[in-house]
Amino acid sequence: MALFRYNALSEKGRNIRGTVDAESLQDATLKLIRRQILVVNVTSLGEKRDKGTLKLSEVLSLTRELARLLDAGLPLYECLSSLEEKYCSHKTHELLLDLCDQIRSGRPFSEALKKHKGSFDLLYRSMIANAEKTGGLVKALQELARLIDRQLQMKKKLLGALLYPALLGTFCLVVLNTLLFFVVPSLFDLFEGKELHSFTRFVFACSHFALRAKWFLVALLACLISGAAWTVFSNQGKLLVKKMFLRFPGVKELWAKIALARFFRASATLLEGGLPALFAMQQAGKTLRHPGAEKSMEEALRQIQEGETFEKALSGKLFIPPLIPRMLGIAQAGGSLPAMMHQIASIYEEDLEKSFAHITTLAQPILLLILGGMVGFVLLSVLLPLTDVSSFAA
Repeated sequence: MALFRYNALSEKGRNIRGTVDAESLQDATLKLIRRQILVVNVTSLGEKRDKGTLKLSEVLSLTRELARLLDAGLPLYECLSSLEEKYCSHKTHELLLDLCDQIRSGRPFSEALKKHKGSFDLLYRSMIANAEKTGGLVKALQELARLIDRQLQMKKKLLGALLYPALLGTFCLVVLNTLLFFVVPSLFDLFEGKELHSFTRFVFACSHFALRAKWFLVALLACLISGAAWTVFSNQGKLLVKKMFLRFPGVKELWAKIALARFFRASATLLEGGLPALFAMQQAGKTLRHPGAEKSMEEALRQIQEGETFEKALSGKLFIPPLIPRMLGIAQAGGSLPAMMHQIASIYEEDLEKSFAHITTLAQPILLLILGGMVGFVLLSVLLPLTDVSSFAA
């Protein structure tokens, strides 16, 4: 049996959508005709491809709800069917329909998720696959929900640290454009034919250039906005911006902390799920997404595989502080690796919070000084000629 989606017309002429189980497309059409449904078209969900990915917040919501339903004692297929009905008008509906179809045909949940790799990453699928073997699917989903929630919280803190500087920088540009395009041009006639200070001449020259090249500046602004939109909504754009930012020393270290916090949190979660330490760290290493940290961790894991201890393998590696190998060495000897990795992740997250607060604290006065300096410079350039009373005596 396969799952088919249909579009039809109701008795009042309204469009209706739904799904039907059938052996083939022809069988699905016949079933709908027998139910006196005026079919517009019928498509097999097996023929549809994953057209988009879910946001991390949507994956979190879906994971939490699935964990609650499973914890209540419902079978997996019934849980997915219930969620499919709930998200009927949401983009998650397509994904849930496909998962229902695959689970109905007998495929494991982890295998069904592979078709939607953009929404469910390798760590997510690995934890689900391991949970299916041990029978702890509810616990795995709850752990995944906590892990995704921490990632979202970290993103919110990063955005919060950058939001105020971005808004203040935008306000600086608005003020500067207002001065150059409206305030300064209104003073041209007042100072025409007068001997002006070099400050005033410079500001007037900038205003003249802005007025002459306004369409060029508008086109440049449109290109900048388009480029910003491309970097936000395109995977290639995000990758390009990431590579550019990683070239800056301060940003490179900060990004490494984010990557390592995610790595140790994921490793601890996989270890608690029953995976061997080395395999868990190898799986979690794919969540780093930081070239330097990935290289260091790959080299360390290769040494661990050859028989080295965690402390020796991680010592002296780039982006890994000396305290971390020592902590892992103690945890390995005491058999408490998951708890220690959670502790290391918490240390990194606290350090990141301090870094974000430091960035925000520094950015606010610096941008205020820049804004005040621009406005003050323009006002000074205008006020200087006004102090020369003799230049207006005629």
